[in-house]
Amino acid sequence: MKKFPHRPFIAVLLAGMSCGSAQAADYPSEQDYLQEFPVVLSASRLSQPISETPNAMTVIDRNMIVASGARNIADVFKLVPSMYVGYADGHTPIVSYRGITDAYARRMQVLVDGRSIYLPMLGQVDWAELPLDIGDIDRIEVVRGPSAASHGSNSVQGVINILTRQASGVSQAQASVSKGDAGVSDVSARFGSMGESWDYRVTLASRGDSGFDPMPSVLSIPLNDNHRTQLINTRINYRPTGGDSLDIQLGYSHSSRQLGDQNPTLSSTGIFSKLRDQKVSSDFEQFTWLHTFGGDSDLQLRYYHIGRDTKDERYSLSCATCAFPLNLIASGSYPVFDDAVIHRHDLEMQHTLHTSPSNRVVLGMGARQDSAIAPNNLRYSPTWREYRLFAHDEWRITPASLINIGAMAEKNALGQTHVSPRVSYNYHLTPKNTLRASVSVAYRNPEMMEELGNQSVLLNKVGATQYTWHNISAAGGLSPEKAISREIGYIGQLDEDGSTLDVRVYHDQIGDIIWLDYVANTTNSTVQPKSFQSDFNAFYSGLEGTLNYRLAARSRLTVNYAHQVAGATRSRVSNNASLSPAQNASINASLISYANKYSETVPLNSASLLLSHDFSDGLQLGVGFYHIDPVRSLDAGTLQPLTRYLDLRVAQRFGTKRSKEKGSGSGEIALVVQNALSDHYFDYSSQTRHKRRAYLTATLGL
Repeated sequence: MKKFPHRPFIAVLLAGMSCGSAQAADYPSEQDYLQEFPVVLSASRLSQPISETPNAMTVIDRNMIVASGARNIADVFKLVPSMYVGYADGHTPIVSYRGITDAYARRMQVLVDGRSIYLPMLGQVDWAELPLDIGDIDRIEVVRGPSAASHGSNSVQGVINILTRQASGVSQAQASVSKGDAGVSDVSARFGSMGESWDYRVTLASRGDSGFDPMPSVLSIPLNDNHRTQLINTRINYRPTGGDSLDIQLGYSHSSRQLGDQNPTLSSTGIFSKLRDQKVSSDFEQFTWLHTFGGDSDLQLRYYHIGRDTKDERYSLSCATCAFPLNLIASGSYPVFDDAVIHRHDLEMQHTLHTSPSNRVVLGMGARQDSAIAPNNLRYSPTWREYRLFAHDEWRITPASLINIGAMAEKNALGQTHVSPRVSYNYHLTPKNTLRASVSVAYRNPEMMEELGNQSVLLNKVGATQYTWHNISAAGGLSPEKAISREIGYIGQLDEDGSTLDVRVYHDQIGDIIWLDYVANTTNSTVQPKSFQSDFNAFYSGLEGTLNYRLAARSRLTVNYAHQVAGATRSRVSNNASLSPAQNASINASLISYANKYSETVPLNSASLLLSHDFSDGLQLGVGFYHIDPVRSLDAGTLQPLTRYLDLRVAQRFGTKRSKEKGSGSGEIALVVQNALSDHYFDYSSQTRHKRRAYLTATLGL
């Protein structure tokens, strides 16, 4: 594996510190360095301009979300360099950072207002059924790089923190309707009120469509991927005193999603792909109390619960036409239950304080309990408890130089304790130009499925043998994956209008990556079951950057670019005594094959461009262009070809100036055309066809 050179980091640190010590008297004041850079909260849990954060950051604000024409939350992340967005079907978006190995982004933490929505059983985010409407998002902060020191395990490659509108953020009632191609039918309504000590907002929404069309060369019949989600979301803020506030957030969603293959393959897996409707209900409750002391210090106590109930019940298809012997043992219909109930409870205390004019500290502790009931997928119903302690120190050595030092100690549900440290040095060359160097360590804990997975279905009994379709049989005993990350970055303000350039180079090493391997086949199984093992060591290196440029007072251009390379070596050799030499040889060959393909899991080059312009008389234009080089998901198997597509949004605002000032009688009509230049392409799934799609949205303020 390639080693990353440490000397450049040491040289930058020493040079910056020596210059800061020798010439501090000649530097401008601290405030001179705080230019028009966005201020973020997610990098270190401290409010910092992005020129002083320990990691590279991407900020997607409300105007960018609107200009992109995105209908769902997942599509917004196409505006983040090195981020992959694809679809397994019409209702299963896949969002991951640093390319893609499978459908589950297990190495990226996702938060909504600080609440983790990273599901504990499989290690994924179900973007389609979130109890959150895209219209309620105020901004999104993306930490590009490991942030386990601030956000714990599973923040191995990055962190997404979706920040929603405050309770006081809805000044008028609003209704919106969208209609268009592929059965697009969305409706939303929001209203709220502000008072002396109480604010609230409520959102009701329903969204759905008929999914994707199949690729002509694959299927000639429609895919079964229609979906519909209804949700309610509310936020209440209560201020009993000038120094205390209580933020209450509640949400619920119910989704109906069509699954199964219209023309299933006649195989040991295809017989379980029967057409059916999967029902998913999700809810959350979050309570945050904040007490503000004098001197910019505060104490925060937060509790939240998330719940998810999945109903997915069906009977297998008869396989009488399958090849012998499967037609004997799978000739009937067998009940298959993929029901799952998941709960997460999390309690955290955080204290932020100024210890001196040049030093700020945030420290805290937390506990989490995850539980899952999934009889057809897990060996038993586990209850996992995790505990954490964290601290971060921001020390301003001179007005021009800053050190961020932080760490989190965690004890996971498997009894393993590990510490994730991070240190960065930010040096302001001038008030508008900053260099950053950082090193961090992060861990990813095994998921419930990886440690306890047991997927099996009883088939026929032939003679004295009870045959079983056995897909997963987890051996357990896994250790966390470990990542070491190093980066050097530059961020500069280009002009007085707030244009910025952010560039970084990085090198990450991830050890003991957990992957699927075959295990010993038993006589009563029709498929060879798989277990999870620590199979690979991998590296990721690259350069990525973002240009935010103000073309004019009402024009904005955002350009993202990423150049990435990756590679892997197998971390073990199969020599299992319970397997035959041929089986061990087959497993080793498979590991070598996967390791050789690992370099293809990241696109060599990817880019996005978003241009927005406000014309006179309320006319708006948004243009989004996206490019991604060929990339391969290891579990999907197929290579996604070079993909380029263009999205357009044209909107006309209406309403008199007086009506807008009064907050009523104003609105907007918007036309969005996705994939405007071509008629089809496919990404993660080679079966789904992204056709040109257009829809109209009408919004009215009441």
